[in-house]
Amino acid sequence: MLKITFFTACSFAAAALSAQITISSSDMPGAGDSILVSVTGITGIADPLPAGANFNWDYSGLSRTSQHYEKFDSPFTFTSPFNLLFNIFNTTYGKENTTFSNIPGVPITSAYDFFKKSSSSLKQIGSGYTVNNAPLPFIYTSPDVIYKFPVNYLNTDNCDFKFGLQIPTFGYYGQTGHRDNTVDGWGTLITPFGTFQTVRVRSAITTIDTIYSTAVSFGTNINRPTKYEFKWLAAGKKIPVLEIDANDIGGNLTVTNVQYIDSLPGPINAGVQENMLNNTGLIVFPNPCVDEIALFYNLPAGTNVKITLNDILGKKATDLINENQSEGIHQKAFSISDLQLSPGIYFLNFQTKEFNQVQKIVVSR
Repeated sequence: MLKITFFTACSFAAAALSAQITISSSDMPGAGDSILVSVTGITGIADPLPAGANFNWDYSGLSRTSQHYEKFDSPFTFTSPFNLLFNIFNTTYGKENTTFSNIPGVPITSAYDFFKKSSSSLKQIGSGYTVNNAPLPFIYTSPDVIYKFPVNYLNTDNCDFKFGLQIPTFGYYGQTGHRDNTVDGWGTLITPFGTFQTVRVRSAITTIDTIYSTAVSFGTNINRPTKYEFKWLAAGKKIPVLEIDANDIGGNLTVTNVQYIDSLPGPINAGVQENMLNNTGLIVFPNPCVDEIALFYNLPAGTNVKITLNDILGKKATDLINENQSEGIHQKAFSISDLQLSPGIYFLNFQTKEFNQVQKIVVSR
């Protein structure tokens, strides 16, 4: 029986009766989406195990320690060698793996994951590792099925996933794994961002790493601790409103990561500012948008900035910004009603003397 290695008393306020919801493919992210999330410390987190029908989860006391954007890149933006294996025919979007953990003895420094979304499932179909500053893309021989749709209370599903790749000057690295998904609860979730009607998916993931070094002519298998993912899904939110990850260490459930969808709390705080300083492009939040949309970008030097909004046929809808701006981080918010935008797809064209970017946005009601 799993035990939680830390526990804090958490009093649940009386909640209004909630309605059971269903999550479908349309509630998942698409290419071009970017969603702000806050990461919180792992101490004092309420036990994530309890769940059930019409359950109340109160995580309103979470406190952010950093923020970043979950960005879902279009296959049209992939550069070589990633675009050789992943394209619009087999890939919906790519995404940086910010929680990637290093493998002892394997010189991998970063990871980028590729996903395929359909009406029946969301699958991870491949990855790209950076080894000695060289990108190595590869396709899973058996994909990892993250969700099967529709996601309903008491649904269960599982899959076996597998991949392997040759690493130049090192040898071989591969992984086999098994995922068990259980929709173990539905009800009301409270986070610092708001109150949501959710379904909760609990995933248990077992993996075995296979390593072979040509330098020493030696290989071995490494059993990783069982990983648990607790994900609360809400209609139209694209990613889990709250996700808690944990590892089974000696029969104890040890939390390793906690993050939740958030909004920008007024001025850009340190976490977002650090993100912006490393990003010279345009960040749009929220996306999709309903009432307001905010633009964020970092200028390495003073320059003229022109941002125009075009409809899906390429016709210019309006000029948002056309002026000289100083070096540094800039943010600007616009009211959807003031812009007189109807629901639909639009494209922001961000131009400076040195840079040009097109960002898709979705206006919904």
